[in-house]
Amino acid sequence: MNRPLLALAALTGLAAAAVSAYVALHPFIPQDAAVERDVQATNWGPAALTFPIFSWIGDAKGFVLEVIIFAGVLIFNRRAWIVAAGAALSAGWYALLSHLIVRPRPTTAQVLQVTEHPGASSYPSGHTIFIVTVMVVLMLCFGYRFLPRGARVIGWILVVLVIAANAIGRVYTGAHWPTDVLGAILIAAAWFSFLLSIRWVSERVLPSRRTQAGQA
Repeated sequence: MNRPLLALAALTGLAAAAVSAYVALHPFIPQDAAVERDVQATNWGPAALTFPIFSWIGDAKGFVLEVIIFAGVLIFNRRAWIVAAGAALSAGWYALLSHLIVRPRPTTAQVLQVTEHPGASSYPSGHTIFIVTVMVVLMLCFGYRFLPRGARVIGWILVVLVIAANAIGRVYTGAHWPTDVLGAILIAAAWFSFLLSIRWVSERVLPSRRTQAGQA
């Protein structure tokens, strides 16, 4: 086991558990509504053009995209298939928590606008777990396979920017509370950290210290 990643998994897992417990006990959080109104009152410029994409990508379309990505991994980096398969299990955490924690979604009486009306529980944000999963899988399975070492930092910056745009978009549309998105990011981070802490898994995508030393 990779101890630093296991420790990170424990920390993010505890944080996710704390957020989940608080949301379960306090379905409506006034600070959530205040932050959401601030987000909705902000002009996000070109970033706002991505918000409809994140709304559209959910449900069956997201599953199709996952299948396409997994097929791509099998074709171009078969060694990494276990990472893609393990990452997909993050959906199980969404299914479990959305059934255990039934949280009402924002309403127009609480926030400035609600332009999207999903039917399931608000917590956690399934779209956010999905976007984090897809972006990290793309970076691990394709970025580390094809990008030069120096370009990987740019790749991770792009991953963070996409995740941030999705997070803002889910709140801006009124589909989720900010803590729904925060909890989803922590859940996905905890699962990925745990998955990659298993050396048999992480060695399929991450360069070993010996490989890095050879490239230096």
